Amino acid sequence: MKDRFDNLVIPVDKSAGLSTYDVIRRFRKTVRADKVGHSGTLDPMATGLVLILTGAATKLSNYLMELPKRYIADIRLGEATDTQDSTGRVLRSAGWEGVGEEQIREVLPGFIGRRMQVPPMYSALKHKGTPLYALARRGQEIERAPREVVTHEIELLGCDLPIFRIMVRCSRGMYVRVLAEEIGDALGVPACLHSLVRTEVGHFNLDSAVKDTDFAALAGREKPGYSLSEALIHMPAVELTPVQARGLENGIAPRIRESFPQTGVYMRLIRPDGELGAIAETGAAGILHLKKVFNVAPAGD
Repeated sequence: MKDRFDNLVIPVDKSAGLSTYDVIRRFRKTVRADKVGHSGTLDPMATGLVLILTGAATKLSNYLMELPKRYIADIRLGEATDTQDSTGRVLRSAGWEGVGEEQIREVLPGFIGRRMQVPPMYSALKHKGTPLYALARRGQEIERAPREVVTHEIELLGCDLPIFRIMVRCSRGMYVRVLAEEIGDALGVPACLHSLVRTEVGHFNLDSAVKDTDFAALAGREKPGYSLSEALIHMPAVELTPVQARGLENGIAPRIRESFPQTGVYMRLIRPDGELGAIAETGAAGILHLKKVFNVAPAGD
């Protein structure tokens, strides 16, 4: 009997004060699965959506990391900290009384679109194998190259100054703690991230998430998570014939004959049993290039 918790993407609502790896350790204590991973970390001070991956779903990590994220962030004016959030040591402070809701609304559109952002020292990025946050805690600062990020949407949700709340929908690699300080710079006052909730990762949201304090509740769910194919629903699908599905086992990719999508598009190849057979990338003239091949039995087998 296939373990019903294996080969799934499971949305989890992370509590404040826990790292993503703390959440995985909690999960392992309660739920049996062959392998457990994730598709992107969330800062300990933040709460909200983390995707836990089990079994063959761990192979989806990079594809899910590329999905846009949606956050609700509270930003505090008047203080800048070494961690760029409310947990850090105050480096600068200044009055914020000259800033109002109108000024905040004026500067926010300037952060929409593609731009360069310098990653924070307090991050999981690594320098010669060591996480930057570990170096930062030792008092070291490493030069970081700016990276391109995309802010798809940003909206002011409320003002109770010196704290105001925004909604941000952004690409992979965008740090909201850095954005908080950048907004402060645009307003001419120090600022830091006061609180953060991740509410969406692509088509996943908190409504379907299990609390990290209640993993035992997954046993009572008819569907404790998303199958590989369901998790990649943002990718176009190709239904395979039995012959094409058998060809995958020998590394033979099918050819798209009816219509030729643009090159460089990732697609789901679905076996006749409804399971994900492979992830492929479109090439010229309907040729598909296999990126990942899966041999996962349907649930219940």
